[in-house]
Amino acid sequence: MKTYLGDREESHRVTVTITNEGGDVLFEKRYRLSDGNEADEDATFPASTDPETVVVAVDGARFERDWPGVAQPALPCDGPNETGIEIHVENDRDGSPGVRLEADCQSIAEG
Repeated sequence: MKTYLGDREESHRVTVTITNEGGDVLFEKRYRLSDGNEADEDATFPASTDPETVVVAVDGARFERDWPGVAQPALPCDGPNETGIEIHVENDRDGSPGVRLEADCQSIAEG
């Protein structure tokens, strides 16, 4: 999983939670994204956990999305890589926080 700050002049408190079909938390991480900390590209979890839902909280606003593999076929990733996601924290025209998810290839943690 990769998390990026879209507007470098902004600062946001972000929590990413990924759950499976049963609602079990597979991954959870808190960030303080700002100009000095605009990305986290190394957050991994085992592929065998079957992620289904991504919840991103940005400054208290909650955004829930399906894991990209639920709605589209897996990306053709090579080697030990599996389908992952990129999360882009962006601001709307009115300055309200928002998120954009994209499927991507990611390295998978062992174990």
